Parts: sequence; structure tokens; C-alpha cells
Amino acid sequence: MKSSRRRALAATALLAAAPLMITACAGADADSSSATEAAGDVIVAAADPSLLPYNFVGDDGKTWEGLNISLAEVLSEKLGRTIRFEAAGFDTIIPGLTSGRYDLALTGMFDTQERQKTVDFVDYLLAENNFLTREGYREIVDMDDLCGEKVGIPSGAIEGGLLAEASERCVAAGEAAIDVAEYSDLDAVVLALTSQRIDVAPNDSAANAYIVKNAKGLVTSGGYLNEGYFAAAFAKDSDLTAEFEAAFAEIMADGSYAEVLEEWGIPSRGMDEPIINGSPF
Repeated sequence: MKSSRRRALAATALLAAAPLMITACAGADADSSSATEAAGDVIVAAADPSLLPYNFVGDDGKTWEGLNISLAEVLSEKLGRTIRFEAAGFDTIIPGLTSGRYDLALTGMFDTQERQKTVDFVDYLLAENNFLTREGYREIVDMDDLCGEKVGIPSGAIEGGLLAEASERCVAAGEAAIDVAEYSDLDAVVLALTSQRIDVAPNDSAANAYIVKNAKGLVTSGGYLNEGYFAAAFAKDSDLTAEFEAAFAEIMADGSYAEVLEEWGIPSRGMDEPIINGSPF
């Protein structure tokens, strides 16, 4: 996976107390940190660096890699501007958009009707999800198969609401509630799973496949919410929404989008054209 669309982007690790102070550029060197640069040559994108394989920091601790990094490279070519990534905890990204700290979120984020009350989305990837467990643990079928289970998710993930609803159904049926623990990021969830503090991690199928490939003793099963879209998010009424819709349409038409998805192993999740705020739920 070392083609021109896959190459890692040089990043700058800031020596600060906060653990998520990591920045990187798609197509140019980082030279500023203000989100107001969107009016010029730099667009600031927030991303959770633990969301494999969408956006993560490589083994050297400073180089961004991932599907979204590769997409940012080709999008930058169409936009004529650099997309610069800044690391952020998942549950801080939407507040960062509404406050103007970030210009967009290009991370593993679902478009949902609830989130549309706060931000706008350009949908660019079909959703597919399953359950991550340790080898030898039972197979999980769906959300209603989690009664009494210890389940871990990143804080702010859409699965929080799904698990709450499923747990209510468990209790109504006379079964044990789902024991849900929230963690700072996906890395922390996987650590909790491998250390047996939790037994199940519902997550995006591409992320789970990447984790299984690179971590021994984990497997996937079942599925849930295999509809809807992953999307880039923007502050309400941002001019960038239409600009990115057009840029995504261009890379979908010229084949560069399909090339990126093929390189990251998820060609079946490609779309023919982007959609603004297209969530069915």
C-alpha cells in the first residue's frame, strides 16, 4: 500500500502537555494553526488519530496515515488548497467545528439527523459495522444480542445511543442490562478488550478488520446499522460544504476516489456521488 495515493503525510508533533497536539498537512507543509486559514491556502481538518484505518499516527509517532489522509491528498488537488489535520478527541470535534476552531471534520464520523441540528455533512462513504471480540468468545449477532455483556466504545460514538436503546429492550425482556464503558479513543477500547476489562467492541467494519490484521487474538462477528453514511462535517452554513461536495464529486468521477478505497481494502463501500445531509436516521 505504497502508491502515490497511499503515501504518508509528514506531520509535526507539538511538544505540549496535551496528548492530542498533533498536526499534519495534505499536500503541503504545516505553517500555521488558525482555522481562519480556510480563507487562504490552508483548511484545518479535525481528526481522531486513533480511528484506524481512517486516520492514525504511524509507528514513528508523528506521521499521519489512513484512508482520510489519502482522500485529503486528492481533495486538496481539486480544491487548490492544503488540508491540514489536527488531532482531537472524537467527542470534542463537533464543538470545535461550531466554535470555529476547525474548518471541517474528516474522521470516522456518521452523518445523523441529530448531529445535523449542529453541523452539515457531505456524505462520502457507505457505512458498515460489526463487533470485535477476543478469539474463543461467542459470536455476537446484533445489538439485541448484547444483554449482560461488557461493551466498550469511544466517548461520543454513535454506538452510545444504540446501546442505550438495546439495553432498555434487554431490561424490558427481563434480561440483564448492557454494561457500557466509554473510553477516550479507539486505542483505549482495544486495550480494554485485550486486557479483558470488556468483552465486545462494536465498531466500523474497516477499522475492525485493520485491528484484527494487526493485533493477535481478536475476531469479528455480526453486524449493525449497515446503512447510512460516513461523512465530512462542517459548521452550519459554511461555504466549505458546497466546495467539498464539488471536490468529492470530482474525485468520484475521475477514479482517484475509487483508487484510494481499493488501496485501503474497502472498494465495496464507495459511492457514485456525494450527498449533503443524507442520513436515513
